[in-house]
Amino acid sequence: MDGNNRWSKIHNKSSFESYKFGAKKLLNLSQYIFNNYKKISYVSAFALSTHNMKRSKSILNTIFDVFEYFLDKFPDNKYDFKITFIGNLDDFNKKLRDKISSIEKINSNSKRKLIIFINYSGSSDIKNAHKRYLESDSKRIFNIQNFILTKGIPNPDILIRSGGFQRLSDYMLFNLTFTELFFSSKLWPDLKSNDIKKFIIKYRTIERKFGT
Repeated sequence: MDGNNRWSKIHNKSSFESYKFGAKKLLNLSQYIFNNYKKISYVSAFALSTHNMKRSKSILNTIFDVFEYFLDKFPDNKYDFKITFIGNLDDFNKKLRDKISSIEKINSNSKRKLIIFINYSGSSDIKNAHKRYLESDSKRIFNIQNFILTKGIPNPDILIRSGGFQRLSDYMLFNLTFTELFFSSKLWPDLKSNDIKKFIIKYRTIERKFGT
């Protein structure tokens, strides 16, 4: 979801308007994917990295204002998928954590899931997995897949990055071994459903060998 801040400057919009538009874009594109590709039951989005938490206070305040707006408005919409948040939520205040918990209960029985990563670092998740193992008092041999935050989530088949940069930026590093990577020069708010369609069509032409 890269490019919201640059989009606001190009279109002479406030940061709040830009990130708000970006949040709505995520919901609408997710619904498009679930409606048109029945075999897809998981969509994930990197909304805020741990590294992003070092941004200026004004930008972070805007992001969290939009985040709260998003959490308040989601129940009023007619989306039929469940939302789950992954990341270090302990850094957020109780009010925000309570709102996140409430949102996660909506459409709880849906098989369609939007996973939103906030205050997340793939490298930190890998490092902290062993710490979680030791704290669990488990008698089993350590298996990192049981202790990373993405436990139980299928590894992505496709990763689409907007914004023109070709890097992973610390996203789901343990899970992307055989993921097909696609990069768009478009800023996130400019990404359209037809762009998603084109990437999926291209993905279907790839012969995936999974290392064999």
